[in-house]
Amino acid sequence: MKRPGPLVSMTLALVALCGTLVLLADLFFGVLADRDGQMRDLRKHMAESLAVQVAALLQDDNKVALQRTLDGVASRNADVRSIAIRRADSTIVLQAGDHAQAWLGTGGDASRLEQVTVPLSAGGQRWGSFEIAFRAQSGPTLLRWLTEPWLVTLLFFGTVGSLAFGLYVRRALQHLDPASVIPERVQGAFDAMAEGVLVLDARGRVLLANKSFRGLHPDAATMRPGKALSSIGWLAAGLPADPGAHPWAAAMGERKANAGFTLKLDNDGDDARQLVINCAPIADAGGSVRGCLVTFNDVSELHRANRALHDTLEALSAAKGEVERKNSELQRLATRDPLTGCLNRRAFHDSFERMLLLARAGGQELGCVMIDIDHFKAVNDTHGHAVGDRVIQEVAKKILECARTADLVCRYGGEEFCIVMSGIDKQQVFAFAERVRSKVERDFAGGLREIPGLRVTVSAGVESMNGPSLVGPALIDRADQALYRAKRSGRNRVCTYVGGSAGRPVSATTARDDT
Repeated sequence: MKRPGPLVSMTLALVALCGTLVLLADLFFGVLADRDGQMRDLRKHMAESLAVQVAALLQDDNKVALQRTLDGVASRNADVRSIAIRRADSTIVLQAGDHAQAWLGTGGDASRLEQVTVPLSAGGQRWGSFEIAFRAQSGPTLLRWLTEPWLVTLLFFGTVGSLAFGLYVRRALQHLDPASVIPERVQGAFDAMAEGVLVLDARGRVLLANKSFRGLHPDAATMRPGKALSSIGWLAAGLPADPGAHPWAAAMGERKANAGFTLKLDNDGDDARQLVINCAPIADAGGSVRGCLVTFNDVSELHRANRALHDTLEALSAAKGEVERKNSELQRLATRDPLTGCLNRRAFHDSFERMLLLARAGGQELGCVMIDIDHFKAVNDTHGHAVGDRVIQEVAKKILECARTADLVCRYGGEEFCIVMSGIDKQQVFAFAERVRSKVERDFAGGLREIPGLRVTVSAGVESMNGPSLVGPALIDRADQALYRAKRSGRNRVCTYVGGSAGRPVSATTARDDT
C-alpha cells in the first residue's frame, strides 16, 4: 500500500487533533448540543404552561372546560399519548387518552423524556399533579445517527478542515527550506559537486538544490523550494511540450534511470549553453517512488571544442583534397606530354619495362608502332609553329581514339609517336596502324578546316616480338626502321619490319600508293 505524502499526513493529523479537542471540550464543558436534553426541556416547558391553565380551571371548578382543554391538547399534538390530572392520593380526576396504559409510575415528581410531571398546589399545600405521557422516540436509525450533533461536528471538521488545513500545509511546505535541516557537512558535500544537482518530490517539485545548479542561470539563484521544475521559465523553453516526456517524469514513471537528455538553455545562436540532464528515481523501502535525483552537467565548452575540432577536420580534409589534386596534377605533369597529354619519354620507358616483364612472364606478344607526321617541317615553315602544335595535338587525338586503355601511347619526339601494345600479333598491330593513318588522312581536315592549303598525313612502322627474342630496345628499333622504310617509300603508308641476313629491312607492306 502506498504511503501518504507529507501534505496528506500533516492535514489528517491536524483534522484529527481538532476533532479530538472538540470532543474533549464537549465532555468537560458540554459545548455540543444535547438533542434529547433539548427535547426534554421543550416538553417540560409545554407541560408547565398547560399546568398553569389547568390550575386556573381547577380553581373555578370548571371541569367541562378543563376536559375540553385536555382533549384539544392531546388531539393537536401527535407526540402526546395521554394527559391526566391526578390527586395526591393517586386518583385520576380527568384524563385525555388511555393514561393508565401510557403512564409508567415514576414514584415521584421526576420527569424524563417520555413522561413529564408538574406538581399542583391548592391553599399552600400539595393538591396533586399534572401528567403528560409522550410517545417514545424512534429507535436508532441511519438518518437519526447521521444527524447526531457530535457526528455532524466531526464531519464538518473533517471536510472543511481538510480543505483549509490542506491549503495551509501546502503553503507552509512551500515556504520551508529543507536545506535548513540538512547537516552542514552533508550540505557542504552537496554544494561541492561540480554538476548541478536537484532533489524533486513525486510531483516534480524542487526540494533541494545545490550551489552549482543555482549558478547555471541568474534566476536559479533566487529559486524557492516547492516550485515545479517544469514551470521554471529558463528551463521550460528547451523541454518537450508533453510534461510526461520530461526526463525526470519519464524516470519516475518508468522507475529507471533516464540519462543523456540534452537541453539548450537558449536558442539565440551557436554559443548557447548546453546541459546534459541525468535522472534517477528515488524509492522508499516499499518500492514506491518518492521523488527523483536530477543532475545538470554543463557541456558548453566541450560542445564548442567539438565544433572547433569538426571545423578543423573539415579544413584538413579540404586541404588534403587540394594536396591530392596538386599531387595528381604534378603526377600528370611529370608523366604526360603537356601538348598532347600522351606519355612523355621517361614515363613511357618506366611503363614499358613493367610491360616487358609481364609479357615475358606470361608468354605474351608485344607490338610496337612508330608514327611520324609527313612533311611536318613544311607545315611549320608555311603555317607557323602554332599551327604545327595544333597539328600535333590533332594527330595525338586520333591515335588515342584508336588505342586501347592498356596501350602505351607516347610522344616520342617532336612529331613522332610510339605505341606499345600487349597480347596482339603483328597483323593486329598493322591493322591498328592503318586505322590511325586512314583516320588522320580522312578526318584531319575537319579539325583544322579554317587553315587553307593544310593537308596532313602520317607514316607508320610496325613490329611484334615474343618469347626469348623479346627485347625492348630491339622492338622499338625495328618499328623505327620500318617507319623509315615507309618514309622512303613515299610516306602516307604503313610498313612492317622485315629482317635480312644482316638484320636490315628488305621489304615493306604499304597501305596505299604514294600521293
